[in-house]
Amino acid sequence: MSTRVLVTPAPFGQSGTTVATFPTYSAPGVDAVGSGTAFATSWPGTISGVVIPNQGNGAVWLYWLTGATLPGNTQVLVGQVAGGTGQVLAATVEQFSLPASSSGWLGPWSPATYNQAAPTVVSYASPINATVLTAAAQGCVVIDFTTTTTLCVRAYQNITVSP
Repeated sequence: MSTRVLVTPAPFGQSGTTVATFPTYSAPGVDAVGSGTAFATSWPGTISGVVIPNQGNGAVWLYWLTGATLPGNTQVLVGQVAGGTGQVLAATVEQFSLPASSSGWLGPWSPATYNQAAPTVVSYASPINATVLTAAAQGCVVIDFTTTTTLCVRAYQNITVSP
């Protein structure tokens, strides 16, 4: 069974004299600490998903970059519970195919729709990662992948600009 890793979003935007740029492909992996310095060095253990805190206005998104090997599919789990049913939408509702030798982003995600509202109670129909969600997923967006062989990811959070 595969697990998920908690990813802290890195700030995205211009800060002082530093201009934000997208990282280039180096090796498959995930920037789990959100430091913005060491990008995608490895997928620790048997990881096939990420959990990203999505607080505030939903300004969090996931940048992905793939190598020559086809990375397969990704699923963004819809965390909103339907009424008092305790049910969520099937995992296949937000499923995407990521092309090889490409890059892009997933998100941003509305906290009301995508944040996990009852992670220890709900289960998903047709998930690509059957690992049960834990309490740590509360208030987070959960994204799973069929393969991470040549996949790099980093979570970003837009920098709020005030007048």
